[in-house]
Amino acid sequence: MESTVEERVEKLKQLLSSEDLSQNNKSQKMQLFSFLATLNAYDPEAYLVMSECEQILRPLDPIHGGPPYEKQMEPFIDFINISGPPDHKCSIDQVFAKSAVNELAAREITPRNCFSRSATMKEFMNSFCGDQTSPHIIDSIKTLLTARELEEGVKEKFSRLILDILKNETFYKAVSVLKTAAYKLSTHPIFPQTISRLYYIIERNIEYEKAEEWANTAIRIDPNNSYVADTLGQLHKNQLLREAWQPDEILHKAKVALRAFKDVEVKAEKEVSPDMVDSAGIERISDSFNNRGYFGFMQVAKIAFEKLNKFKPSLDYKFIQEKKMEVEAKFAFFQCYLAYSQPDMQSLEPSYFWKDVALCCEMYTTNKATDSISFAGLLDSLNRGLFTSKGRRALFKEHQETVSHLEAIQRFLKANYEANVDNVKAAERYILSNIILSNKMHNSPMLTPVKELQAIIDRFLNTEKRCRSPKFYLLVLLLFWSDGQPQAVQEEEDEGNEQSTEVDFSEDTTQEDEASDDDQETREEPGQLSLDRLLDPDLQEYVTLMEQAFETTRYAKYLRGRYLLPLFFLGKGSGLRKWIHKSKLDAIVEEKVDAELADEQGERTKEKWRRIHEMWITGDVWRIQEIQDILRPINVEPCQFPLSPQDHKMVYVLAGGKKIEAKTRVDDDSAPGPMLSYLGFTIQGPLVFRVRDPQMSGQ
Repeated sequence: MESTVEERVEKLKQLLSSEDLSQNNKSQKMQLFSFLATLNAYDPEAYLVMSECEQILRPLDPIHGGPPYEKQMEPFIDFINISGPPDHKCSIDQVFAKSAVNELAAREITPRNCFSRSATMKEFMNSFCGDQTSPHIIDSIKTLLTARELEEGVKEKFSRLILDILKNETFYKAVSVLKTAAYKLSTHPIFPQTISRLYYIIERNIEYEKAEEWANTAIRIDPNNSYVADTLGQLHKNQLLREAWQPDEILHKAKVALRAFKDVEVKAEKEVSPDMVDSAGIERISDSFNNRGYFGFMQVAKIAFEKLNKFKPSLDYKFIQEKKMEVEAKFAFFQCYLAYSQPDMQSLEPSYFWKDVALCCEMYTTNKATDSISFAGLLDSLNRGLFTSKGRRALFKEHQETVSHLEAIQRFLKANYEANVDNVKAAERYILSNIILSNKMHNSPMLTPVKELQAIIDRFLNTEKRCRSPKFYLLVLLLFWSDGQPQAVQEEEDEGNEQSTEVDFSEDTTQEDEASDDDQETREEPGQLSLDRLLDPDLQEYVTLMEQAFETTRYAKYLRGRYLLPLFFLGKGSGLRKWIHKSKLDAIVEEKVDAELADEQGERTKEKWRRIHEMWITGDVWRIQEIQDILRPINVEPCQFPLSPQDHKMVYVLAGGKKIEAKTRVDDDSAPGPMLSYLGFTIQGPLVFRVRDPQMSGQ
């Protein structure tokens, strides 16, 4: 019968108390056991192959060999799992391994035979790191010393092993372990990078000169890596926060930090996704865009403003005015970035992320984030006041938008468009303002008829076809989406006022801002809508153009690796009422979760977040009756080819008697029963959400 963890721990205690463990032949077994216990306590997937284990034990006689590994490792062999051939991997169950590490660290078998975490880890690297270190050994060392776990959506400052060494031993023991890794694995920048972070993060041992030295060492090892370069910016930001108090000192340290983050930004721009590795001039490959250069800039600018603001106005210098345009541009970047995406389906940016960005913008421009009427600002307006809004998460006091305010915005954007009829961005924002207003009050007298909105966007359809942004084609699709009657508008992204310095994700913003004389000649006058396009729009062409626009502009670059948020859904209404903003679904989910938590005691915020998030991840939102009542089920047919990743396959959406390609996310592809399909749109294109029909499947 297999022994329990408690029984194995008790047996281990007896072994550790045995006097003969201090003998040399026993200490070799003990050393190997301590290696395996430490590896698996902090990485359940780690292992040593049997041949590596035999290196630690007494060398075998070259002629006669020696006893088998199992015999040599007695009495510790009972604690070790050994896989079958060909590798014979040796490991220890993680739960027991954690207890074993604690027992080993609490004992010194002899003064020279210490099995503390730091001593064991250093001896492990001395034993296995040489000229040709096994890749799995390197991976295990990286995991143990540098992998930071997520705690409530925020990464721990260091790996669990380093944190345990800091807690149970000393700061310098942790530094010593990492220095051993840095010297033994000298081509890996992550170890000097982590040493640098230790020197500027651990408050009782801050040494900025040493931190900078190690940060620069990491950069020399990998000079093109934006994530490595970020460490230097972070330590200068930290130094600005903790040590700069006089105006000259504040300005100097702020400028040093901003230069470091600018270097991060430049390097991040040169990094591309793995599917672009053949592009000319590419230095680095990265699964996601590194936004730390942009965000670090905003944090430094915010800290500098707050510190300078404590002095007389005459001491503000020209620093604030010099940085104003950059702050506006980076605010616009993050406004779009967060409107269209989140890190993945399971996680969000930490709450301080939007807080720092929004406050920094307000400091330098005096404009509140909620005052923005850029494309992304309009798109986010209906989220305000909801529990799930980024403003609420940042602990801002915000209220839901009123009908009168949205009507005022629509009037302003209408006047702006009429004064700039050849400006596609003005047209896009005006169209979107109507959709937003319709979601708030579907019968507002201010709403523009769909045919007029179609006429506006129709004027731009045959010009600069390959130069439009994805949001332009998104609006086209929503305006012309057919179910036998004219249709509505949609959505999203990032344009601002005429005087705005807002960042555009597209490669060339000038092509949409200013029309050439030739383009103006070919455009039709307002209200002259092409009858062919009105009666028989080629929706598949616009889907293709939208996908191409996403892939060939900076949208794909900046949003790669992130979960693209659904922005609008196809509802049961007609005209502008047809498109339902995601905020309506969020409000319904929030109300349902509130009802579930009504009778529960204690702090509800964390649990409320967990339940709302879980409903979107599992697809339970599509089973809520109130949501089914407002969404329009669609007919789909399968395509013959799958897409990557596996959870996104292709289907044909049937609309207006035509088949239109769309990605799909399936809630549960294995469960029996018919499927319900709902149509949404991300900034990349149409996305179909499929779920088992609870009424038809007996759920």
